[in-house]
Amino acid sequence: MFACLLLASLLLSACRPDAATPPEVTRPPVSKDASTWVQASFGEPQTLDPALGDEPGAAILAYVYDTLIIYNKDDAARYQPGLAREVPTLQNGGISADGLTYTFHIRPGVKFHDGSPLTAEDVAFTFQRGILQGGRASPQWLFTEALFGAGIDDISLLVAADGSLYDNRAALIAADPGRLAAACERVKAAVVPDSAASTVTFHLANPWSPFLASFPGAWGSVLSKAWVKTGGGWDGDCATWPRYYATTAAESAVTPVGSRPVGSGPYRFDHWTAGEEIVLVANPDYWRAEPAWEGGPAGPPVIGKLVYRVVDEFSSGLALLKAGDADYIDADFDQWPVMDTLVGETCDLRSGACQPTANPARPLRLYRSFASDNRTDLVFNYAINPTENTYIGSGKLDGNGIPPDFFSDIHIRKAFAYCFDYEAYEQQALKGEAARAVTLMLPGMEGYDARQETYHYDPARCAEEFQAAEIKGPGGAAVWETGFRLTLAYNTGNSVRQMIAQVLQRSLSAVNEKFEIQIIDLPWTEFLQAQLAGKLPLFPVRWMMDVYDSYNWIVPYTSGTYADRQRLPELLQTQFRDLTLSAVTEVDPAKRAEKYATLNQLYYEQVPGLLLYQIDGRRYLPRYVEGFYYNPILSGVLGNYVYALREIP
Repeated sequence: MFACLLLASLLLSACRPDAATPPEVTRPPVSKDASTWVQASFGEPQTLDPALGDEPGAAILAYVYDTLIIYNKDDAARYQPGLAREVPTLQNGGISADGLTYTFHIRPGVKFHDGSPLTAEDVAFTFQRGILQGGRASPQWLFTEALFGAGIDDISLLVAADGSLYDNRAALIAADPGRLAAACERVKAAVVPDSAASTVTFHLANPWSPFLASFPGAWGSVLSKAWVKTGGGWDGDCATWPRYYATTAAESAVTPVGSRPVGSGPYRFDHWTAGEEIVLVANPDYWRAEPAWEGGPAGPPVIGKLVYRVVDEFSSGLALLKAGDADYIDADFDQWPVMDTLVGETCDLRSGACQPTANPARPLRLYRSFASDNRTDLVFNYAINPTENTYIGSGKLDGNGIPPDFFSDIHIRKAFAYCFDYEAYEQQALKGEAARAVTLMLPGMEGYDARQETYHYDPARCAEEFQAAEIKGPGGAAVWETGFRLTLAYNTGNSVRQMIAQVLQRSLSAVNEKFEIQIIDLPWTEFLQAQLAGKLPLFPVRWMMDVYDSYNWIVPYTSGTYADRQRLPELLQTQFRDLTLSAVTEVDPAKRAEKYATLNQLYYEQVPGLLLYQIDGRRYLPRYVEGFYYNPILSGVLGNYVYALREIP
């Protein structure tokens, strides 16, 4: 009982707003300036070069540039035409029957902000440039794996297949000239413009189910070839591309492409004052004459100016919002209680119903009950690095630590899976605003099946699995008799991860008082370094999808980012990788779903980690705007899509 009360106290204190919360704000829900939208932005982009995919810059690029296709309003799995006159399909001939050719018909009459016409040549150049610029910190792997083969995640692999040139521009420049030229020619052969027909055709190395999903993102922004060339960027010559390989954000930021973008989108870039603001103004000549969906925006933007005001912390942005000097501030889960004090109306996106709060004079409208684009889970390290490692105590199964291979025992992993109190975590920590994850991918994605077996809180099964564990300590001691001690770390200030640790700590000690988890918070850089060094025995992870596709969820957990950090055995990674590639290259959607189902079952049986909850999203907008819609792939400030908003007089 004491443990339960202690946990409840910790959870409540983690979610309770600061006692020094300023007096309630009840200013009239009216904009100070209906022609301007001000967003308080935490930090600022490193670069505005679309090829580098800088996340903070995505909210700027979405307005300055256009992409070939766009999302169908709130449906992340369906698309509408953008710069392409139609979305390629099998039915309209845009996708070949074998899934190896995609053809986009480029919309006529579109002009860049400098007045020059947008052509098929510009579109092809955009993707050729992005792929050749490459670098592992960029999102270009979204295209290279499709165009050159699964596993080819960077252009440098076409020059040196062993990966020795990854992110090494100097070494790439010194590579064999013939191989460099051949790599460039392969890129140009894969992305082919036809000026007469006004088309761009992509030739794939293998069918690739997420290929279309890769185009609506910021990295699909179409640039002017002539403008890039005059701004000091790649000129399209195969002899010069190595000079631009693995361009860093810092290098890009001092070029026009990275600091003064020129696109064809609904807003034009005005200025960027570092550390203060980025300002965009409406494009009066925007080409879109008809709404992409019923009730959607068309023509020049209604809101004439967008201001991204840089703030250092949430409290600074909150002060601007309360004073009416900002229209929007992004709020994480931890900040919801404070934001709730400003809400005068709540709208449920699932039901469509809106209800006034106890104080309808408050200035904000809360949109809730929609799935977010990310999830926080807990994963196990199969081969912990023991060197100077305090997270595993004595490093032995002697009651004061754990051995480095502790989580290589499947019974230990299953015991942890049965010992996590999922319901307590959801109800007490997440306030019931979350959905249990049962597969690697999210609901609605190919391969998702709500009937997939999953783990649940079962102390008796937990005890059985610990007693069945094969791992032994000195003298053959069993874990159930000796107990263990380990440290579970999370990054400072992340209350969701803190709550995960606390729930697991309580559940394990309730099963066996000899099971001890010590919880520690670490600065983000230290937490990440400990992960990369393989020293954390288990750790919480948060994945935010790049594209709305199952492949983008499966890879990091089974053969990519997290699989590497948790030292998954190569044999298991190979099993996952083979299943993944078989599915992602499968043309038949039904067969692809079956293969993903097999992969999900393997993840369940092997328990590399605990799939927890996808926290419901929230968005707090001023009550003087209409036109908000939610798309699960669009996060943060981009999720408001200001081009679609209009202020109520």
